[in-house]
Amino acid sequence: MSRKTLLVLLMVIFVGSLLAASLKAQPMFGRRMMGPGRGAGYQLLKDALQLTPEQEKKLEEFRQARLAEAKAHQEKMAQLRQEFRKLMQDPKADEKKVNSLIDEMAKLRAERMKAMFKNKKECEKILTPEQLKKLEEYQKDFQLRRILLPGPGGRMGVRGLMLMRHRRSMGCCW
Repeated sequence: MSRKTLLVLLMVIFVGSLLAASLKAQPMFGRRMMGPGRGAGYQLLKDALQLTPEQEKKLEEFRQARLAEAKAHQEKMAQLRQEFRKLMQDPKADEKKVNSLIDEMAKLRAERMKAMFKNKKECEKILTPEQLKKLEEYQKDFQLRRILLPGPGGRMGVRGLMLMRHRRSMGCCW
């Protein structure tokens, strides 16, 4: 190997290692970027509502129970959707079976919506009337900012909208 080729090869390796190191040093995006816990928005809201330690504990227990419910619902719906896809690909699929599967998915969605409403009411029982009023004002302000800001979904973007939709699907009052 000539000296010139060796020098070029060493330069390529050096530049490649610098590039790899710089990519590793970039901040991560998504949940990991925020660190453990529920994020800065949760802390701001918690401070604004002036939650007592007892309320915080009740809300966390409530949230954990709703997460378990949501996970069970999602798993059941995923199973039904997968079965539905298989039936739709089968040219000899039984129409009654397809219709009963559609009815079962609709029933599961209706049950989830009813649970969301019930959960919202239960969550509101944990907060005081003053806290509920502050929460309502905060939510209206948040929705107004989301509407007025440019871009898809305002400044929060599509991921933020998905997070808000997910929270609502769990029946969280906040």
